[in-house]
Amino acid sequence: MEPALGPFLLPHFPYFHPFAYFAPRQRPPFMKKNSPPYLIIALLILSGEAIFLLPFVLPRVFRPTFLEVFQINNFELGAAFSIYGIVAMASYFFGGIIADRFRSRKLMAVALLMTALGGFVLSSYPSLTILNLVYGYWGCTTILLFWAAMIKATREWGGDQKQGKAFGFLDGGRGLVGALMGVVGVYIFSLFMAEDVESVIDDERREAFRQVILFTSVLIIVVAFMVWRWLKTGTEENLSANEADNKLSIDSVMTVVKIPTVWLLMVI
Repeated sequence: MEPALGPFLLPHFPYFHPFAYFAPRQRPPFMKKNSPPYLIIALLILSGEAIFLLPFVLPRVFRPTFLEVFQINNFELGAAFSIYGIVAMASYFFGGIIADRFRSRKLMAVALLMTALGGFVLSSYPSLTILNLVYGYWGCTTILLFWAAMIKATREWGGDQKQGKAFGFLDGGRGLVGALMGVVGVYIFSLFMAEDVESVIDDERREAFRQVILFTSVLIIVVAFMVWRWLKTGTEENLSANEADNKLSIDSVMTVVKIPTVWLLMVI
C-alpha cells in the first residue's frame, strides 16, 4: 500500500520526510523480485552438497589416491578429520548467531567461495601440517558460516506447513548430488590417466587428481555465484527491516537453554 502523504513524498525512502515514518513502508520494486521456489530449493540442495565436496567427498571417492598423492596414511587423514570436527563443534555455537545477523545467501556464498580457496591450496599437495590447517579452516567455512545459514534458508522455504518436505528434499537431493559429483570426478580423473591403469606413474596420478581438485574448486565458485545471485526469498530480503529484533541478549539465550527439546537434540 502506497502511503497517501502527497505526490512529493518519496515513500520508499522515508529519511527525506519526517512524517514518512508514520506511513506504511514498502520495498522498492527492484527488491521485490524473489526467486521461484523450485530454484531456491535446487540451490539449497546444490550448495548443501558442494560445500562438502572438497573436505569429504573427494577423500571418500578417491581414498587410495588421496592417501598416495599426499603421502599420508588413514590415521593421519583421520587426524585431519578430527581437527575439522573440533573446529566444527565450536563453530556450531556461534553459527546460529551469525546466521541471524546476516542474510543467508550472502553467508552461504562467502562460505562457498572461501571453501573453494582452500581447494586451490589442496591442489598444491601441501605438507601434513598445512593439510591439517586446511581442514581446520574448512571447519570454519562449512559450519560457522554455511551450515546454520543453509538450515535457516531451508526452514524459511518450507514455511510453517512444509518443514518435513523442505528438509526431505534437502537431504535426499544432497545425496543425489554427491553421487553425481563423484561420478563426474571419476570421469575427469580418467581423462588424465593412461588407458592401462597399471602403467600409470605417480606423476600422472598426481596430475590427474590435481585436475579433479581444481575442477571441484571452480565448480564451488560457480555455485557460490549462483547462490549470491538467485537465492532470494521474501523473508530473506526483509531481514534488514527486522534486524532490530535479532539482537542477541542473555535473556534470549536463557530462553533457548530452558527448552527441553534443545537438550534432547544436543544429546542425539
